[in-house]
Amino acid sequence: MVRSAGSYRPDIDGLRALAVLAVVAFHGFPEYIPGGFVGVDVFFVISGYLISGIIFDESRAGIFSLQRFYSRRIRRIFPALILVLVISLLAGWWLLLPDQLVRLGKQLGASAVFVSNFYLWFQSGYFSPDARSFPLLHLWSLGIEEQFYLGWPLLLWSLPRRRLLLATGIILSASFALNIVMIAHHPSETFYLPFTRAWELMAGAALAQISRKDERRHDLFAAVGIAAIAISFFLINTKTLFPGWAAAVPVVGTVFLIRSEGSFLNRVVLSNRAAVNIGVISYPLYLWHWPLLVFAELLKFRPLTDLERGLVIALTFFLAWLTCKFVERPIGFGRVLFAKPLVACMAALAVAALVPALGYGPTLPDPISRMITVLNPQEGLRVGECMLSDGAMVEFSPSCVDQKRPLVAIWGDSTAAALVPGFRSLQASRNFGIAQFTVSSCPPLLIRWRGAIGRQLIFMGAPRCYFPAAFNLDWLWPTLISVRRNRPSPMPTRRCGSVRTTPSHYCILPRPSASASCRTMGRRLYGLSELKLLLPRCRSQNLYGLRCLP
Repeated sequence: MVRSAGSYRPDIDGLRALAVLAVVAFHGFPEYIPGGFVGVDVFFVISGYLISGIIFDESRAGIFSLQRFYSRRIRRIFPALILVLVISLLAGWWLLLPDQLVRLGKQLGASAVFVSNFYLWFQSGYFSPDARSFPLLHLWSLGIEEQFYLGWPLLLWSLPRRRLLLATGIILSASFALNIVMIAHHPSETFYLPFTRAWELMAGAALAQISRKDERRHDLFAAVGIAAIAISFFLINTKTLFPGWAAAVPVVGTVFLIRSEGSFLNRVVLSNRAAVNIGVISYPLYLWHWPLLVFAELLKFRPLTDLERGLVIALTFFLAWLTCKFVERPIGFGRVLFAKPLVACMAALAVAALVPALGYGPTLPDPISRMITVLNPQEGLRVGECMLSDGAMVEFSPSCVDQKRPLVAIWGDSTAAALVPGFRSLQASRNFGIAQFTVSSCPPLLIRWRGAIGRQLIFMGAPRCYFPAAFNLDWLWPTLISVRRNRPSPMPTRRCGSVRTTPSHYCILPRPSASASCRTMGRRLYGLSELKLLLPRCRSQNLYGLRCLP
């Protein structure tokens, strides 16, 4: 429950409910509330306001103590966090593969010492596709808050009272300016670093120092505040440069709502019993929701349906209530002596995290381990030589074509390049050469084009058409096409909607690719004599909508 040295404000609990519901909804159903992640920014303003208010009230009363302040923070933050970290470690020990468990151990260790934001800065962007594999991703915000708790009270305690507002304004302005300068070129750093997020907490701290005696415009401020937050939830999305300027909208909206104590919105909507009850459990609700969603998806081994995500979120509410009733309240509002055992437990948890982080966890059976272990993913692919980057202004190396005959051409994108080590192994028992012409993002397509070289049919890679390949040759549909220099073999085509296809089910498109690397690959392939192409069959369900014969 939100308390300060003064009076309790139920509307702030209601505001916390709004923030946590937005974050949970974003993680569970991002398509419906694309900007729900800004609920964390609302939390930052609330935290800055409450912590600063507590310090100011106790300082005016002459009872402020750093020891008591940090003891209170430990009893408020540690109990539920320790429980969630322990359960996450046990679930990960049971569910995760060895490499994933190592990463979880590192996440857990960083979270236990409140530097999760720094760890994630080096590992994954918050909106990256692999973010869903980090069960403790959401604890980056807790790291920033704890770093704020360490530094800001010391500054308030050491500065004269008449200079506090000036110091707050300077820190707020400098942090916001750094956020604006960095966001374009360093978005991940701007998102995770405390220096570029401090202004959001300082906005709450500044509000705690400003007198709010004028109540005539409270309803107007409240209306503007809730409108700003609502706009943020639905107009900001994962493609927005964030925090940046965009973060100012929910931050200012939250400041306006906190300032509007006594308004109709604060008294009736935010202070209603349902909102307050959710606000009371908002901290354990935030802690539980993301690990449960991640582990549920890992357990199912595929994305969850809307119904399944709804059930997981319902379980989150139940666990949050249990945590609040049986863990937070008995310990958080209990005796000060609880602080030292909690610190010892958190330290022990940080040490325990070293076990999985260093690889001392469950291992897979040896045959499976050998199958999935890749010593060097690029070994044998000849990157930069015969495996080029799309758009690279370089030619294929002469070494890309073996002198042995017959030749088997490995032609396509990086997926096709993955076949090279397997074909090299086959050369030990088969007498053939390899011609490797692979370019990233250039899948193997036949392009029908009368170009400057005067040939009707050349080979090119065309973007946005996906053709799978596999290591096991039994999975391929072999088609041998003979091509002689300067005289392409006749290749009958059939209509497939607006697209022509060859008998091998490869598509002939009406114009060439714009990629220089793809054109280079096409010319090199066309110029080879006595070439045999081993091509996999096109899938009937094409991922990019290109129609091919079944």
